[in-house]
Amino acid sequence: MDRKCQLIMKKQFTQILLASVIISSTLLPFFHADAAEASQTAVSQAGMTLSQQQFIQSIASDAQDLQKEEKILTSVSLAQAILESNWGKSGLSTSGNNLFGIKGSYEGESVSMGTQEFSNGNSYRTQADFRKYPNKKASLVDHAQLFVNGVSGNSGLYSEVIGETDYKKAAYAIQDAGYATDPAYADKLISTIDKYHLDNYDNIYDTVTSTEKQLAYAEITNSGETIWSKPYNTEDAKKVSNANNYQNKSLRITDKATTKQGTWYNLQDQGKQVGWINSKAVNIFYTPNNETNAKLDKYVTDSDQKIYALPVEDNSRVVSALNDYKGKELDIDRRADVKNEYWYRVKSDDGKIIGWSKASGFAENNPEKTTETK
Repeated sequence: MDRKCQLIMKKQFTQILLASVIISSTLLPFFHADAAEASQTAVSQAGMTLSQQQFIQSIASDAQDLQKEEKILTSVSLAQAILESNWGKSGLSTSGNNLFGIKGSYEGESVSMGTQEFSNGNSYRTQADFRKYPNKKASLVDHAQLFVNGVSGNSGLYSEVIGETDYKKAAYAIQDAGYATDPAYADKLISTIDKYHLDNYDNIYDTVTSTEKQLAYAEITNSGETIWSKPYNTEDAKKVSNANNYQNKSLRITDKATTKQGTWYNLQDQGKQVGWINSKAVNIFYTPNNETNAKLDKYVTDSDQKIYALPVEDNSRVVSALNDYKGKELDIDRRADVKNEYWYRVKSDDGKIIGWSKASGFAENNPEKTTETK
């Protein structure tokens, strides 16, 4: 065989060997530090590659939902997924949506993969069946349930992970429970979290930055909104109703809360607590700014109107019937323009404020004397 043929055969052998190494490493369900250096050459210390960002974006929201439900830190779930699936590129991840190297079968589905294990500090290769999931979310949920429910014979195996707010302690609790055979598993999780600032994802709740009392009334303009027990996405906020249940109603705004993500109003309906809604979903039609000073003397006509504490028809704020003052002249010191209709604030003879009623219930002259004259 001449030298040219030898060189060709050597080149072909090298290509085959390289291809086998790539395939083998793709099948590994665990992501190791030395492989990380080789596959992340394009990653700066300040951030991730585009594909890495896309991987995080594809699972972060579901991981945060699970943190709310099961109290498992998002940063830890993300770091585990990164290490064990090689940013979603491992053979196990691409063929079975298995992000965490969980063995066995899922709803009867499994995939056989070559894997690297550790025993007494030494690594070795073996073949194993791993769970095959319909999507990444199912893998995340199953992984969380493993921590929540433990294993057969030890339901509390991962109890130290649940509710832990320090990702370093959570990482060591996972290792101590025997989740992985790699003796440096916890350190790799912590290093990954630190490098990519994954602990930022642990801030799953919005926070209230300021609150203030309000004196206002509004109508809902977006019936598709949800009403919450607290401003949306703050801790312990729960859905209480749909906004369409309060369409065309005059709702009192009692409080305003500003969060990092928006502004929220606390609503009442005829004195009954409703809940919190996004400020963009309502139209405010009354505040004290609708009022102006006035100096009028008006007589009360025969009317079925009521007098309210504020210039809005709110049955929880009724003061009296306007007819209680029929034929009497009342002092008016304020006027309010509410929804293109005038309201008057009236005072008693001794100067005390009585309340508000619509201008249509008043006349320039005493209606009773006018009737007598006729």
